[in-house]
Order: sequence, then structure tokens, then C-alpha cells
Amino acid sequence: MPAEVCLTMTTPLGALRLLARHERLVGVVILAGAAGVQPVSISMQAVSGGSASPVLRQASRELAEYFAAQRRAFEVPLDLSGWPPFTRKILEELRKVPYGETLTYGELAARAGSPRAARAVGQAMAANPLPIVIPCHRVVAADGRLGGYSGGDGLPTKQWLLAFEQSNCRRP
Repeated sequence: MPAEVCLTMTTPLGALRLLARHERLVGVVILAGAAGVQPVSISMQAVSGGSASPVLRQASRELAEYFAAQRRAFEVPLDLSGWPPFTRKILEELRKVPYGETLTYGELAARAGSPRAARAVGQAMAANPLPIVIPCHRVVAADGRLGGYSGGDGLPTKQWLLAFEQSNCRRP
């Protein structure tokens, strides 16, 4: 099995741990912390004998651009191959949701071809291995409530991400 490599970066949201295997990003872990206070910094470390990889450098650069409000979509190669087909379909549809916009679990289910699967969409979202890069924070409940969020500090993290994107979408 090839080495899994990781990179830890500090962002305004808090610390992120990026994981890669086979030169594809496989995970973004939002560590609990104080959102909104840290400048962006990056430190690389190898896991299982690996070394800093080009895909982790690309992912960290793209995330740094995102947090500087200079990037709205991610191009880093991803690996979702270990996930069930329904989850992959949901995550692929979710990547299409524009920066600063939201949609409901039901709308995402319909876009993925399963209009009655809103609850299953919520479960797929909770398993999202790549938050921010695959923007599960952009999905809300049908009544406008935020719903849940499993990354970082939970709902405060989701609120921070939504407010950050919406503030950067405003036109002067």
C-alpha cells in the first residue's frame, strides 16, 4: 500500500489536516479551534514514510487562495473511489454548487437523481471526507436552518464558512 502523506495548515478557520494517497487528495480534516483568528501557514509532515507531495502542495495553495478570497472552486485531483456509489454521486453534485450559494438537502437529492433521498443526502454529507473542497457547508435544511456539520467545531464552523463566502460575494 502506498504511503499516505499529510500536511497541516493553519487557516482563518483553524487548523486543517490534508491527506493524500496516489497523488490525489483523500481527506481534509477541520480540527476544532478558534475560527477567524489565525493567519494562513503551512507545515508538511510525512505519514508512513511518505514525503510532501505535489498534490498536497497544490491543495494547500488552493485552500490558501480560498481563504484569501481569491479562489471559488478547487481543481486539486480528488479520490472518492472508496465511497459507495450514492455517496460519490452526492459529493460530485455538491462540487457544482457555486461559491456563496446554498441549496437544500432535497434539492441536492433531486440533482443527484434521487429526489426522495434528502435524509440519505444528510448521511452522505456527514461522511464527506473533503469538507471545504467539496462544500457540504453550502447545504441547508428545507426550512432554511443550517442543519448539521461534522467538521471542526460543528455548526459554528458551518456558519463561519457561509458568512465568509457570502461576505466575499457582495459587490461594492
